[in-house]
Amino acid sequence: MIPVIRFIFACMKPYKKLAMFFFSMQLLDFAFVSLAPLSFKVIIDRAIEPKDMDAFVLILSVLGISGLICLSAGVVSDFVFAKLNALAQKDLRTKLFVHMQQTNIGFFQRTRAGELLSYFSVDAPSIERAMSIILTTGLQSLFVVAVSTIALFYLQWTMALAILVGASAIFIGPYLLGGKARSVHSSFMDQIGLLTGDLQENIKGQKVIRGFNLQRSMTDKFAGRLQALFAIHYRKNAITAQLERIPMISLLLINLTIIGLGSYLALQGHITIGSLVAFFTMYTSMGNSVFNLTFTIPVFADASVSIDRMKQLLDEPKEANGSLRAELWTDKPPEIRFEGVSFRYSEERDILQQIKLDIPSGATAAFVGSSGSGKSTLVQLLLGFYEPNEGRIDINGKRLQDMDRGSFRDRIGVVFQDNFLFNGTIMDNIRMSKPEASAEEVVAAAKEAEIHDYIAGLPDGYDSPVLDEGSNFSGGQRQRIAIARAILRNPPLLLLDEATSALDPISEASINRTFDKLAKDRTVVTVTHRLSSIQGVDRIFVFDQGRLVDSGTHRDMLEAGGYYKRLWEKQSGLTVSSNGQDAEIDEERLSRLPFFEGVDEAVLREIKTLFHTETFSAGQPVIHAGEHGEKFYLIARGQVEVTRRDSASPEGRVRLAVLEDGDHFGEIALLDNVPRTAGVTALTSCVLLVMQRKGLYYVLSNYPEIDARVRRTLKERTK
Repeated sequence: MIPVIRFIFACMKPYKKLAMFFFSMQLLDFAFVSLAPLSFKVIIDRAIEPKDMDAFVLILSVLGISGLICLSAGVVSDFVFAKLNALAQKDLRTKLFVHMQQTNIGFFQRTRAGELLSYFSVDAPSIERAMSIILTTGLQSLFVVAVSTIALFYLQWTMALAILVGASAIFIGPYLLGGKARSVHSSFMDQIGLLTGDLQENIKGQKVIRGFNLQRSMTDKFAGRLQALFAIHYRKNAITAQLERIPMISLLLINLTIIGLGSYLALQGHITIGSLVAFFTMYTSMGNSVFNLTFTIPVFADASVSIDRMKQLLDEPKEANGSLRAELWTDKPPEIRFEGVSFRYSEERDILQQIKLDIPSGATAAFVGSSGSGKSTLVQLLLGFYEPNEGRIDINGKRLQDMDRGSFRDRIGVVFQDNFLFNGTIMDNIRMSKPEASAEEVVAAAKEAEIHDYIAGLPDGYDSPVLDEGSNFSGGQRQRIAIARAILRNPPLLLLDEATSALDPISEASINRTFDKLAKDRTVVTVTHRLSSIQGVDRIFVFDQGRLVDSGTHRDMLEAGGYYKRLWEKQSGLTVSSNGQDAEIDEERLSRLPFFEGVDEAVLREIKTLFHTETFSAGQPVIHAGEHGEKFYLIARGQVEVTRRDSASPEGRVRLAVLEDGDHFGEIALLDNVPRTAGVTALTSCVLLVMQRKGLYYVLSNYPEIDARVRRTLKERTK
């Protein structure tokens, strides 16, 4: 109880004067409520029994005037407390929110959103409820009990002593059950957080759930969560009922004792009738107050759990921050250097291993590599989201770790792969990177991002609402708005993390031209898997499994061979039409597929004609696990996610791989019509070249020797 009371008073500390006024008003109110029962003794013994009308009028007048004053003070205290409690809640929520903004980003990645929301939707209201009950009903009851105890000893010490003995029994049960109650309340809060997280996740993942036909498994999972919540909810309700029932039984026994003992003393003439009535009235008031006090015990248990949870959040370490202001590189674009940088998430294997690279001031650099190679992690390190486990990152010769992160990020423009738009208007979302920007500057940035014409064509133009993370816009439109947001800041350092991944070929080419113009007089770092878009950059850094395996210009690395050349060859030979609806593959690229290697060019030309184009939007399923396969897919443009079902996973599935331009999947279907062992979903807008098994068999039936080799190669790949 003490920690809860200490926490509540700490919440009121910034408002000492208001709190003191509240307690002084309460004191008047409590004094009248506590002492009013004594008026029965005075009015019976000095007015009713002597039949003295003047004394009767005087006593009632004093009682009425004092009652009016004290009860008015009580009304005032209600309004004061309403303000005091609201201020405390505002400060508490502000403190939680501000601290969340300052914690390391890893905290958000390991904590479910539902649990974070529960701090504001469950724990903060729990503190508010505790303040309301403890500082009103609880404090009043405690005051009444204290004053009544003194008055009862004054009236008849024998019965007062009996009441004290009985009152102690009232609190024994709640005291013994207190620890168990806190444990149950803590478990209940945890389950509420998990339930909220499941609901939020289900709402956001509806495309995947429906695409993979996971409604039944999601319903079963939610039913399991509800069953766990039911079990702990039942225990919580049961123990709360016990905490309330034990005091009621104790009070009943005390009542019987006082009725018997008080009546006996009155019969023997040891107390007057007035004293007996006053005693019973005051005892009734005291008994009600004691009973009210017992109701605060579950509130204490609930608030204690919420306070502990909040302290855990507030104890989360803040994001590392230096004191060096970033104004030092206002005179020129930054020079970036990674010196022996290694990084890992928690205790996992190193995501990056001994990275050493230099990006000169004003240069344009590209980080490339297969999915999971660590290129996007480098950008997150460069943004200061994480600290390297080894090595250092220098900006203009100064350690990034020593810099003030706020001033550093004020000089960065960034476009992430997953673009997030906030509820509000388009104008609000673009202006977010530069709040003081004029409407003309916002329009200019939107024009450079080539989204102005679309916005201007909307009924409300730039005042058009953005709903539910931008769900009322396409992926490409969201990306253009995010690009405009970065352009508006006109930063000396521009970071592009797959910035054109959701755009069609024409739009991508146009945006890349915009980026080329923006690259003047600034340092640009772009992360991409599409090599055709970075042929002209100053330096390309190639990563594989967390290591820097190659670097140089596009031409130099092609001439030298190596890993970059293999990546280039994987993506070359695939052509996507300007409208993004059709794709082609040439014979040379077809010959690089393992099962077509060495096949005669004339046959390859015939096989080439078997491919047709299929397009998929982001989030759309390409393959459902369990369905029979009869198609082979080659990614001409886009990214797909390969997953398999896993009931043990929080999402009901686990990611096996992310495939990109030039990758292929479904080749087992070329051999046999077997059920798919995994599902494939488009992560971005995708253009896929598709071949049906029966079409390939028709061609190969004319070339028995090639047919045998293709079958053999495919069988070897399935082993």
